[in-house]
Amino acid sequence: MADGGIGRILALSDGVFAIALTLLILDIVLPARTNDDNLGQALLHIWPRYLAYALSFLVIARFWVIHHQTFKLIVRDNTTLVWLNFLLLFFIAFLPFPTAVIGAHERAPAAAVLYAVAVCLTGASSAAYLWYATARLMRPDVGRGQIRAMRARSMSGPVLFALSVPIAAVAPYVAEAIWIFAFPLARMSFVWFFAEDSEQPG
Repeated sequence: MADGGIGRILALSDGVFAIALTLLILDIVLPARTNDDNLGQALLHIWPRYLAYALSFLVIARFWVIHHQTFKLIVRDNTTLVWLNFLLLFFIAFLPFPTAVIGAHERAPAAAVLYAVAVCLTGASSAAYLWYATARLMRPDVGRGQIRAMRARSMSGPVLFALSVPIAAVAPYVAEAIWIFAFPLARMSFVWFFAEDSEQPG
């Protein structure tokens, strides 16, 4: 029954992730008055939408990878895990909206703040189900070092995006540059804490 429950969680989650990724591309549209003569200029003019699409695609993909890796280590599910997973899916489904806003208003501080807050909340919800699962639902062969690494990685994104909110309020482009560091920071935090696993007795 546990495997069936986890399977249903993964099937629903994969569907929501896939839809969110697909919705990102729908905002990349040419202006209504685009014609053959100004097509090249119009394509270049919407570059912020390309950037927003690429950034959010990577952000959502990262959440999916963490979700996939975590559930491979979960041995059983319960009601709390299901609802924490729904909380994550709630924010994942919302991400195409702030992506569209920042793509259309890349110079507006409000757009950058909205995006930073949205990703921060998504990251916090991802960390919530992961911390809960690592406390009571993991396979017995998962080491303490690996759990520490997973938890550290889950917190790196929310912390970085939360710290970028005041920066986004005054310098949107600077905040967007900072967001790129979320990916190597997550990887470095995982490697750093996972190294402690070697200290555990074999």
